[in-house]
Amino acid sequence: MKITFRQVDAFRSVVSTGSVTEAATMLGISQPAVSRLIADLEAEVGFALFQRSGRVLIPTDEARLLVQEVRQAVSGMEHIKQAATAIGSFGHARLSLVTTPAFATQLAPDLISSFALACPEAMARLEFEANDDSVEWLVSQSFDFGITSSVPSNPSFNSLMLSDDDVYCVLPKGHRLEDKSVIHARDLADESFISYMGSSRFRFEVDRFFDAKSISRSLKYETRTTDGVCRLVARGLGVSIVGMSKGHSETVPGCAVLPFAAPLNFQTVLFWSNNRPLSAVANIFLEIAKDTLSSD
Repeated sequence: MKITFRQVDAFRSVVSTGSVTEAATMLGISQPAVSRLIADLEAEVGFALFQRSGRVLIPTDEARLLVQEVRQAVSGMEHIKQAATAIGSFGHARLSLVTTPAFATQLAPDLISSFALACPEAMARLEFEANDDSVEWLVSQSFDFGITSSVPSNPSFNSLMLSDDDVYCVLPKGHRLEDKSVIHARDLADESFISYMGSSRFRFEVDRFFDAKSISRSLKYETRTTDGVCRLVARGLGVSIVGMSKGHSETVPGCAVLPFAAPLNFQTVLFWSNNRPLSAVANIFLEIAKDTLSSD
């Protein structure tokens, strides 16, 4: 079976317009040419595509099934055209970064913003994934960089530690524990607790710490980002344990942020694959990340 794009295009146009005349106008060819293309397509597929009712062509049941596939194929071609245009506009300068939601609201956008200043003609893609494992898989496949909360154990990755922050207890303003200098796990027994999502490695470490001490909490709320956690705490919905820099801990609106006594930390790790060389723009991005680290 040899079906051409011109036959498919003529078929789609006649289905859309219900008329060979209008289809010919749409395609910029003659009516006989459209009729010939439809006849050739019917010969290839082995069944009738249209029934005539006066001047209107009515698609057969088989044609209605076929046109769905045709529309998907044409949509795919349009996507390829758009991708080619984008690639042509930006040349080879494309950067892709994937991160877990914990770094989606501040760090990742800050790095992309600095990259945009250094490479204003480059295209940057920022993607979010629910957990560290998904981020690592995407970087192993095609993304230039990933940002997660721990150093990948896979030796096929290179990594750069961007931060290794302390953990803090976040309380609503006016909470009974606000005047303490340090919060201990036992202070939070039976408190309404706002957690990161279950896919977070940091959530796993926090839960394991409390479980080891047999301290129960009321796990009523979950969210993906530190910003989301703090916003829920500020509204009095509960308390939480988060990782953040000391400077950030002093600027969380509506919350009291106190040191938390626990052998926990919150890392920020940029990593990339050893299995393929970094592009020129990826190397620029890496230098920007290193400069950000040295300026902190």
